[in-house]
Amino acid sequence: MKRKKGRRLLLLMLIAGIAGMWTWIQAGEEKESFLSGLDRAFFKLDARAAVLVDAETGDVLYEQDGETPYPVASMSKMMTEYILLEAIRDKRVTWEDSVEVSENAATAEGARVSLRAGEVYPLRDLYEAMAVGSANNAAVAIGEYLAGSTTNFAALMNQKAQELGLKSSQFVNATGLVYSYGQNQMSAKDVGLLAYRLVNDFPEIVELTSDPQVQLISTGEKVTNTNLMLLSQNESLRVPGMDGLKTGFTDEAGYCFTGTAKREGRRLISVVMGTDTEVGRFTETKKLLEKGFSYR
Repeated sequence: MKRKKGRRLLLLMLIAGIAGMWTWIQAGEEKESFLSGLDRAFFKLDARAAVLVDAETGDVLYEQDGETPYPVASMSKMMTEYILLEAIRDKRVTWEDSVEVSENAATAEGARVSLRAGEVYPLRDLYEAMAVGSANNAAVAIGEYLAGSTTNFAALMNQKAQELGLKSSQFVNATGLVYSYGQNQMSAKDVGLLAYRLVNDFPEIVELTSDPQVQLISTGEKVTNTNLMLLSQNESLRVPGMDGLKTGFTDEAGYCFTGTAKREGRRLISVVMGTDTEVGRFTETKKLLEKGFSYR
C-alpha cells in the first residue's frame, strides 16, 4: 500500500514537473515570438537610429543602429533635467530659488525665452522653459546655478552618465548646441536608458511635458511645447497616451525626438534620431509606438 502511494506521489511530481517545464517553455516561446514578431513587423524607420523601450522593465524591444553615438542636440537636456530634479529631491535646491542669469546664459543661441543678464528668475521658470520650450538660455542658467560654470556642469553630466550606465555618451554642455570645442553625443540606446530613468525616478516630469503650453510666473511669457504630437490636429501625428518627452535639432544631429506614451497601464519610450524633416521625427515616432503597443 505504501509502495503504491509512493508511486502515485512520484507520478504526480513528474506530472507537475512536466507541466511546469511546459509552462516555462511556452513562456520562453512567447517572449521569443514577441521579439521576433517585432523584428519581422517593423520595417526600417526613415531615421539614422531608433530604439523602443519598455518603461516598466527597461527592456529594449526594438533597435535600429542603437549602439552608435550620434550628435543628440537638445535631447541631451534630459540629462540637465535629471540632475536638476535629483537636486530638488535631495533638497540641495528648491523651485523657489532665485537664479541670476549670466551674460553667457542670456546670450545662448537657438531656442530661447526672454532672459536678461544680471536679472533673477525662479528656478521653476527656467526648468519649465527648458523642458517645454527647449530654451537654451534657461538650460545654461540652470547648469551654471547647479555647478558654477558650463564646464563644471558638463563634468557633472558625464559623471551622472557613468552612474546611470550610459556607455556611449559624451557631454560638453547643458544644451546640446554645437560649439567649436565639441557637441554632445549619445547612442539611441543611451538616450532610451536616460529617458527610462527620468520617467521612473521622476514620474512627475510627464505632468509638465504633457502640457501644450506653460506660462512663466516671472515674466508672463507663454512657452509652447516643441512636441507637435501634443498640439497637432493632424491624425497622422496624433498618438493616444502621448505625454512627453524631448525634441532636438541641429544640422549635425538632424531632427530627433524622445517620445513616451502610456496606455492601459503600459508605458513605452521611443527614441528617433536623425530624420530629415521636423514632421518626420514625429511620424516615425508614431510608427514605432503604435507597433509597440500592438504587441503585449
